[in-house]
Amino acid sequence: MLVSMTGFGRAEAEFGGKKYFIEIRTVNNRFCEISFKYPKYLYTRDVELKEIVKKKISRGKISVLINLENTEGNGYNGYIINKDNVKDYLNILKSIRKSIGSKEKIKLDHILHFTDILTTDKENDVSDEEFKFICDLMNKALDDLIIMKTKEGDYLKEDLFRRIDFIEKDTLEISLINSERIPAERERLAEKVTNLLTDKTVLDDKRLELEIILLTEKIDITEECTRLRSHLAYFKDSALSSDHSGRRLNFLIQEMNREINTIASKSMDAEISQRGTVLKEELEKIREQIQNIE
Repeated sequence: MLVSMTGFGRAEAEFGGKKYFIEIRTVNNRFCEISFKYPKYLYTRDVELKEIVKKKISRGKISVLINLENTEGNGYNGYIINKDNVKDYLNILKSIRKSIGSKEKIKLDHILHFTDILTTDKENDVSDEEFKFICDLMNKALDDLIIMKTKEGDYLKEDLFRRIDFIEKDTLEISLINSERIPAERERLAEKVTNLLTDKTVLDDKRLELEIILLTEKIDITEECTRLRSHLAYFKDSALSSDHSGRRLNFLIQEMNREINTIASKSMDAEISQRGTVLKEELEKIREQIQNIE
């Protein structure tokens, strides 16, 4: 089954008067790269949160946002205003203004310079019960993400299989062209060998042996066509398997490219060489699509 590396998932729910929002975005990446943005009290659970993601996503650049708001009206986004501190700092600022004889108005900016007027209800830790809730919510967001990634993967599969079928059909036609030209190539080879044997001015044993070897190798490309069709069949099997197959498909593309290059270079037929060029163009389009497969 092909799964795209690009997707978005979201989940939200309430716990203890706080509403949690989790959003997960993924884009292409050769490796599994995970970054989090969450309240400070979840820092100590970073490793556990990453393990949850790795169980469901094997590759890609993954951005996870864990956000919350307090639904009881005494805070926002996980923060609580320390009203006592605000009053104390306001009184301090008034005292300073009076002592220096200033008439400047005290503004909100002056108070916000004090860093401890906003606090979280849990600065350093989170209860096991709440953390389990967060993990369950994250799994829901991941499931939502995977639904989108799978749908995108289905679109990719349709495009890839259409191109693979084209290459497979053209490879079969190349095989037929090759089988039809073999008798003529053998006849031409026999004629050239006869000329070399009868013409004493060009007779050279080493040269004759080399000519025969080179020409014989160029006569038949059946082996390369067979291997290419085998790679194409394995490509489809891998794409339909339950495993994440992005890396395997990349490897198969390299092997297909090798066989197509060999077919084009060995063939002495202009039509086969032209078809080889078309196959390489189609293979390059497949390679580009595969870069987005997990």
